[in-house]
Amino acid sequence: MTQSVPVEPEPIMRVRAALQAAGVQGEIRTFTELLTTAQAAADALGVELGRIAKSILMFAGGEPVLVVTAGDRRVDRQKVKALLDRGKVTLAGPDEVLAVTGFVAGGVSPVGLLRPVTVLLDASLRRFPDIWAGGGVPEALLRISVDDLPRATGGTFADVVQE
Repeated sequence: MTQSVPVEPEPIMRVRAALQAAGVQGEIRTFTELLTTAQAAADALGVELGRIAKSILMFAGGEPVLVVTAGDRRVDRQKVKALLDRGKVTLAGPDEVLAVTGFVAGGVSPVGLLRPVTVLLDASLRRFPDIWAGGGVPEALLRISVDDLPRATGGTFADVVQE
């Protein structure tokens, strides 16, 4: 008995399923190269760095939180800590990222996470009508309307970046 090979990697299928479940349109584009940094993604697409959303997994008081921020901004851990009031905020390591999100670091999508986590959306993303985020694997990017981000991610817009 031969087993059929999936048309695309499971993480990308999970992103597509999550978008569909949320009733949100998105475009997933795959590339031949690994796009593990916001700058690499911006260069591959020919867009400004701010239009690339970085999905950064952190722990606030031991609880996972995904911060989705513009590529030209840096997360302010103190703002995240004050917003959530859960205690110390630390960055997740690659193994923790995979365990919580189901995505490898460098390919984390803001949608289709393995388990529900608190999601904070960088308010500065609202500068753009749509953004590009991780598509589930390091070779894929997801284009999504900024207005659809809260519905697709379950997240809320907040001031989470450094001045």
